[in-house]
Amino acid sequence: MGIKALQEFLESHCSGACVSVDLLKISRGYVPKRRGRFAEPGQFCLVVDAESCLDRLYGGFFSDWVCGGQWNRMTAFLSSLVQACHSANMELVVFFNSALETQKMGEWYNEQSNQKKKVQAVFRHLYNKGTPPPKVWWTPPIFLRGALRMALRHLGVTVACSMDDHAQEVIGYCREHNLQGIIAQDSVYAIFDPPRYFSSNNLKLTYKGSLETKEYIMDEIAKCLDLNPNRFCIFAALLGNHILPDEDLYDFFRIQLDKNQEAGKPAKPTPENVIRAVVDFVRSLPVVDSLDTVGEEVFRNSKGNKQELVGTFKQSVQYYLNGTQDGFLKYKPRLMPGSPRQGNYPAPQHLQGRSLSVETGPYGDANNHQAAEAPSIVVEAPNKGNLNSNLHTLDNKMQNLHLDGQIEHDKLAAISSSSSSSSGSSPNRQSPEAGSWSAKTPAQNKLNQPKGIEHDTKLPRFPPEIMRIASERHQKGLMSPWIYQLLSQGEVKIPVTLEDDSSREVPLSLELYRPVRQTVYSVLFNLNKQKIVYESQRTGDELPPKTFEVMVKEWVIRRNGTRYDTVIARPVDWKTPSIERMWLGQQVDDKTRRLRAFLTCMESDTPLMLNTQYVPQQLLLLCCVLRYILRFGRILQRPDLDAFLAMSVSPLLHDVQTMQDLKLPNVQPRGVQLAGIFMAGVETAIFANDVCGAPIPWTMTCPWLFFDGKLFHFKLLKANNNTPLIDMCDGQVDQVLRVERMRQAIMEGLKVEFAKPLLPPAAMYTHYPYPPYGPPPPFDYRPAGARGYASWSSHGPTTRRSGTT
Repeated sequence: MGIKALQEFLESHCSGACVSVDLLKISRGYVPKRRGRFAEPGQFCLVVDAESCLDRLYGGFFSDWVCGGQWNRMTAFLSSLVQACHSANMELVVFFNSALETQKMGEWYNEQSNQKKKVQAVFRHLYNKGTPPPKVWWTPPIFLRGALRMALRHLGVTVACSMDDHAQEVIGYCREHNLQGIIAQDSVYAIFDPPRYFSSNNLKLTYKGSLETKEYIMDEIAKCLDLNPNRFCIFAALLGNHILPDEDLYDFFRIQLDKNQEAGKPAKPTPENVIRAVVDFVRSLPVVDSLDTVGEEVFRNSKGNKQELVGTFKQSVQYYLNGTQDGFLKYKPRLMPGSPRQGNYPAPQHLQGRSLSVETGPYGDANNHQAAEAPSIVVEAPNKGNLNSNLHTLDNKMQNLHLDGQIEHDKLAAISSSSSSSSGSSPNRQSPEAGSWSAKTPAQNKLNQPKGIEHDTKLPRFPPEIMRIASERHQKGLMSPWIYQLLSQGEVKIPVTLEDDSSREVPLSLELYRPVRQTVYSVLFNLNKQKIVYESQRTGDELPPKTFEVMVKEWVIRRNGTRYDTVIARPVDWKTPSIERMWLGQQVDDKTRRLRAFLTCMESDTPLMLNTQYVPQQLLLLCCVLRYILRFGRILQRPDLDAFLAMSVSPLLHDVQTMQDLKLPNVQPRGVQLAGIFMAGVETAIFANDVCGAPIPWTMTCPWLFFDGKLFHFKLLKANNNTPLIDMCDGQVDQVLRVERMRQAIMEGLKVEFAKPLLPPAAMYTHYPYPPYGPPPPFDYRPAGARGYASWSSHGPTTRRSGTT
């Protein structure tokens, strides 16, 4: 049950506290307070918890989300939303959860498991009906968060991303900038008691020019519960959360329900009855000044370690206190430098001034024309005369294995650890490896290793400047959140996506793009650079041979219960620039090195890929992803490739109204799978692009430039009916020529094995093909030329499966 059940309870049993409002009307009538040190700004500003309203930001529950995402329609909706807010003197700050949150991994696993059940229901519906699924199974299209960050940035909306604890950082941002409220759908905010709390589930931009939702009135909630607000934090802690889980409170719940039964009240262990019983207990406490006394009473009959349970209870209460107004003011001064509350989150637009740092890059100001074609790094403008010497110094640090940065690195690790504990995480409930900077090699990995070879599997040490850049860009939503997660903890979270894990035709994107991620990991961790430096210093037998590897934990959800895969990143076979030079280098050839590094990661370093007569810049990402998919063979059929390319050059791609009115005769599961695996490739490619210093400007990587799920499905249906390419391109010869040139660039040097359909199209909707004896055979994602006919592990020789429960 936990604190999550409280939100539904408030909506169903405290209806008087949920009032319908028009945010634009409130904003127009807003009069700021001008007194005191913390005077309110003149603009009505709210912080939006994006995780609770991804569907609303996408534009609602329209049915075509299943086709892979209608990105131009999404941007059109966001544009209308932003325009309506600006007309009413209202500003939104959109906050995304980009934190690893190892302290909440159990909650994340349960949420992802429920999401996986939805995905299975969606595909069952597609195979049986061939029609769009109902909105109750809505699943975020792959890369929705990244596309939203890009679209909001393009529209000038302030975007922020959390680093450690999402809810704490959202409420902290609201209080630090003295904003007027929060739009979210999480009961934890009701305990934090923000200035105003609006529902994101009910958020609706109407045609009559209003932004409707519901507001939760905190005073009415207190009256409904008949509980003094100064006891809310104790009440919330006793419902259970990531710090004090439900299982530690079962004895307490049972005793309180038994008391209710004696008093003639409902005693069934339903969430509603448990909430009422806990409210009664907290209300009956004579005093709440001593948490030790309250904890002793709560765990008086517990069979566990009472001292430990009381301590965890106090941590849980403190977690909620830190989010309140009084707790925030008391807690903030005690934070260490670099913690989330004192981070570099972008201020709202109306608070941004000259004193804030500017966004600059290797080729000057981000507003400069040259910066639009080059990677932008959030750093202070460097002194160009000292740049080469600074880079030389950074490279020397790399050659010495970053010994000069170890002290600062350890400080950052300590800060990360302290912020996790201060936000309420319990060391006894975390994974032993969670948050560790030095992931040791498991015992299994040492078996069968040649004697005399030293293995280095710890996370490399990075100079403080690299960590600062990664931190700032992460907080401002300017790079893939995986990068900071990897640099700080060596782990990433890969959420459940809209893919059929029982398909025998299309592999899971997790497996298909793992070689790319391994290569990108090695580039990010400078493994190739370290190996080259070590071997250059090794003369004769003075230094033993050394294998450079880094263990990366990928948190995933699988049907067999696996919670994470441990992936080995190894040096690549080509000389890559150091991460310092790729992020900070301003030499003429640095841009070329960045682009070659990216193309090599995507297996697309060919001459025609760089020829804009064949591959326009805004379609380079699309072609790289399609080439990578083709390189591993037996996934795409020839008509599938033509459908992707014909879609990318069609004028309908940017015609939002026409695409909205377009009706698909049916929805093919294969089309849904191909769209999903393509968008997963886009996400992976953008991750690689960010690691390589953004050789492709972010404005050229936006998915609405080259993909629309509904249009792709429309073209795919034509392609499957043997429609000639000229007809797929609406009779336009220029479109045909563009498609043929891109196809030539994509297939340059490849011995392509196109897939063959396993079932006739008419049989696609007759059943839901779950294998009768467990999951399907593993998909072989080696290059087509490297395969034999014998089956082998889908995880390859560099992956070890672990973390099963």
